[in-house]
Amino acid sequence: MLRIGLIGCGNIGINGHLPAYLKTSETQLVAVCDVRPEQAEQAAAACGAAPYGDYRHLLDRADIDAVDLCVPTEEHAHLAIAALDAGKHVLCEKPIARTLAEADAMIAAAARAGRTLMIGHVRRFDHRYAEIKALLDAGQVGEPVFIRRAERQRLPFPAEAWYWQRERGGGVILDIGVHGTDLLRWYFGREATEVYAVGRRVREPARQTGSFDHAFITCRFAGGGTGLIEASWAYPGDYGAALYGELDVVGRAGKVVYSDRDTNPLLIYTPDGGPELPRYFRFMSTTEYAFQAEVRHFVHCILDERPPAISLQDARAALEMALAAQRSADIGQPVSLPLKESNEPGARHSQSDGHQREG
Repeated sequence: MLRIGLIGCGNIGINGHLPAYLKTSETQLVAVCDVRPEQAEQAAAACGAAPYGDYRHLLDRADIDAVDLCVPTEEHAHLAIAALDAGKHVLCEKPIARTLAEADAMIAAAARAGRTLMIGHVRRFDHRYAEIKALLDAGQVGEPVFIRRAERQRLPFPAEAWYWQRERGGGVILDIGVHGTDLLRWYFGREATEVYAVGRRVREPARQTGSFDHAFITCRFAGGGTGLIEASWAYPGDYGAALYGELDVVGRAGKVVYSDRDTNPLLIYTPDGGPELPRYFRFMSTTEYAFQAEVRHFVHCILDERPPAISLQDARAALEMALAAQRSADIGQPVSLPLKESNEPGARHSQSDGHQREG
C-alpha cells in the first residue's frame, strides 16, 4: 500500500488523477494540496484526504510515499525536485518541464534520490493508441513511413488561465503538441532529426499573450519517416466533443486509420437541436481508463522496483521536439535536432519575429 499526496487540484488533478487513485487498491490518497483553498477542500471531500495550501507541509509528512504533480508546467521542475529531495517518488504531468535545462535537473534529482520519477504521457496508456502501437510492432502494415495526428478543440478556459501564457505553459505546442511529438517518436521508434512548424494566434487570448493556439508541425525522422501534427485550441464551439482526435499511419504494406468521429457509438438528431454526438468521457483527449492505467503503472513501478515504460529520456525527447517546433514557428524556418542551447525558446519573441506566426 502506497500513501499518495496529490499536488494540484485543477481539471486534470481532480477529474483525472484523483479518481484513478480511488480505483487503485494498492494506494491510499492521504493528502491533497492546491494554492486555492476551495480546490483543496473540494478534492479532500472527494477522497477523505487532508487538505493543504502549501506543498511544503505536504512534503514534510514522513508517511507519504509518492507525490502526484498536476500543476502548471512552469511548476514541474521545482516541485518535482523538492519532492524527490524529500524522498518521495513522483508522477508528474506532461510535459516534463518548460525547458531542457529544467528537464535535466529533474532527471539528475531522480538519480540522486534513487526514487522513481515518471512523466504522465497518458496516450501511452490509452488502449486505443496502445493497440495501434502493438499492431505496428507486429508488422501488420509494414514499416511506418508517414504518420498524421490531429488533436483539435476549443480551449474552454478563460483568458487569464495559465494555459494561454507562453512563459507558464508554452501555449498549444507544449501543452497539446507534446502529446503528438511523443506519439510520433513512440510509433516510429526512431529519433527526430528536424522540425518545422507554422504557428497561428487565432483567438483573442492567444493574441493577448503572444502564445500560439493553433499549429501545424512537421517532423522528419532518422530513416526517412515523416510525421505531421495539428494541435489546436481554436476550433469553434463544441467541435472537440466527439471529433477531437484523428490518426493516420501509413506503412509500407498498409495503413491504420483512427478517428473519434468514426468510433463514437451514438448519434442523436432532433429537429430543434440538430445532430449531437454525446461525450462518453470527461476528457476529449483521452479516457478515464487511461489515467487509471497510468496510475497503476506508476504504482507498480515503485512496488516492483522496475523502471517506467516511458523513460525520462523519452519524456525529454518529446519536450525537445516540441521546443524545436515552438522555435521553428517563431523564426519561420526548420530547426534541426538535437537542439542547440541557442535554439531553445526562452522568453517570448517579439511580434516581428517570423512572418509565419500571425493568424
